[in-house]
Amino acid sequence: MERIQADKLLEIGLQLTGERDFDELLSKIIDCAMELTGCDGGTLYLYEEEKLRFCIMKNRSLGMDRKGVDGEQYPPVSMDPRNVCAYAAIHRKLLNIEDAYHCGEFDFDGPKEYDQLTGYRTGSILVFPLVNHEEKLVGVVQLINAKDREGRVIPFAKEYEKVLQSLGSQAAVAVSNMLFLQEIEELMISITQVFTDAIDARTPYNYYHSRNVYLYTRLLVDHINRLHERKETERYFTNAHRDELLMAALMHDIGKLVIPNEVIDKSTRLGSGIALIKERFEHLISLYHIDYLEGRIDRNTWIREKNYLLDAAQQVEEIDRKNRLEEDEIAAMKRLGERTYADADGRKRPYLMPQELECLTIPAGNLTAAERRTIQSHVIYTIKFMQKMNFEKRYPHIVLWAGAHHELLDGSGYPKGLKGDEIPFEARMLAVVDVFEALTSSDRPYKKSMEQEKALAVLGEMAEQGKIDREVLSLFTGALKEDGGKVELFYGQEDTASEMDPEDP
Repeated sequence: MERIQADKLLEIGLQLTGERDFDELLSKIIDCAMELTGCDGGTLYLYEEEKLRFCIMKNRSLGMDRKGVDGEQYPPVSMDPRNVCAYAAIHRKLLNIEDAYHCGEFDFDGPKEYDQLTGYRTGSILVFPLVNHEEKLVGVVQLINAKDREGRVIPFAKEYEKVLQSLGSQAAVAVSNMLFLQEIEELMISITQVFTDAIDARTPYNYYHSRNVYLYTRLLVDHINRLHERKETERYFTNAHRDELLMAALMHDIGKLVIPNEVIDKSTRLGSGIALIKERFEHLISLYHIDYLEGRIDRNTWIREKNYLLDAAQQVEEIDRKNRLEEDEIAAMKRLGERTYADADGRKRPYLMPQELECLTIPAGNLTAAERRTIQSHVIYTIKFMQKMNFEKRYPHIVLWAGAHHELLDGSGYPKGLKGDEIPFEARMLAVVDVFEALTSSDRPYKKSMEQEKALAVLGEMAEQGKIDREVLSLFTGALKEDGGKVELFYGQEDTASEMDPEDP
């Protein structure tokens, strides 16, 4: 018997140390204790804030398997020694009670009341604490109603006590290790959030982008898992898979830390350069006025040039704020750029500098080709930074997913121009969510936010063009519909200006 128990404990130890899911670990602890003793039910509490918090309850006869999400029905157990679980926790002592109804040492009014409601009969009880290798209390396990081979309730055999004490130690160490890993992961997530806040804080109008991409990605992942539970899709995200993708969503723009503010914050075509053009045009008006006063040009020429410059200044200001230009507007700016004047040294100078002319003739958006390349380089820096963070063991795919969130199925994305199956499904998810958040965001001064339906229509056009994944878009649309606007997004300032190009980074 002892040999069998030793082998069983060894097997249990391997099961507990190999488990990576916290809820499953707690479930296995109860399952192992019930299996070892052949009892009918078990409850596990964790010791938190000087109380025992209900985590899991199982009962074979009642077909019960409740986890912490049902904790509202079971308030925390105070450390009152009249409660058998609290007593075991306080004194770090295993308690073996033959019959709860004939024990005056502890208060069993709760179990008795529950028995009256369910028709159950609580008999034998065995409670043992979970104490780890540092002699710290981790929790308590309560087992009820040991049974013989005929299914009759009997007291828990004394020979189980040492076995369960050993199980309690193994379980406590496993739980402690898991909690420690959770603390490390929470620390890593909090550091990541600091990075994310630093990125978004550099761009006030984009302050909540990374957080909202995270929230939308979580919404999508959980929707997919619910569809899987209903057997409507074969796709499924384990907890580890889900955590990795959510971390990728949170960190997808970390490379923006090194993008110059004058580029990343550029809300108009010229940015602060508009002031220089206005100053130049005012100077030119003054020069023409001097030419008129000194007789080098007649009054009509002076008036004509002054009016032209005033109209040109007004048109430049209007075009500076536009997201898209008509062909005649581009042509007007090119004609303006061809005009020259003589400076104080007699050298010819253009009305518009080459860089200014380039900004004022961009067909759509406000970034020049060079500025767009600078913005797009944030993905390369994201990859470089994340590679240095040594995520490989915990998150082996995070660099790949985050680094491909601007790739498009037709190969027109960046930074690598990946196509089709070269782009992981997770990166396709991030691509859809990223564009949707950018289109619907209300905190960017250079665009009005789109309604969800219009944004989904834009994404639909991108899917028709073969740029984004149709399946992902369908799943995301379903997730939004199922959510019904309940997701609590972060919002910034009110809408202003014009709509953004859906492919604008």
